[in-house]
Amino acid sequence: MVARPPIDTGGAEREPTTLMPAWQPPPPAPPALPETVAMPARSAQAGAAAVGAGPQGELTIETGPDAGHKHRAGDHALRLGRSPDNDVILRDPATSGHHARLERRGDQFWLVDLGSTNGTFVNGESVQEKQLNHGDRVTVGQNSVHFSVLEA
Repeated sequence: MVARPPIDTGGAEREPTTLMPAWQPPPPAPPALPETVAMPARSAQAGAAAVGAGPQGELTIETGPDAGHKHRAGDHALRLGRSPDNDVILRDPATSGHHARLERRGDQFWLVDLGSTNGTFVNGESVQEKQLNHGDRVTVGQNSVHFSVLEA
């Protein structure tokens, strides 16, 4: 074994050597995706029949930060809350991010609380899930909402 002469560092302490990982080639590119295939459009009559089938519900916000706004529900449920991914965005700190959902089941409309912090109320009664009738008053956070059924 050969003795190495000491290295003159001028009295300064040396930092320990850091190990660097060995270079590895990048992973292979993902396989190419097939081309997008266009679906045939529905006929205008079929689309009109689907949209007009059954009653529609209308929410009219009467008091609160969002007073004056109206929203309609039909075949698709409406999700209400503060988060921007809701169908009805309520700008109210007392409203949860995903507060409640209005959905149609057959010819009836139901309001479902989505685990909100401050609760969902129909005609002053706290509800988890409740069938709505024409003229019911819904409270979500600080918003007072009038529910109406609009016949098809």
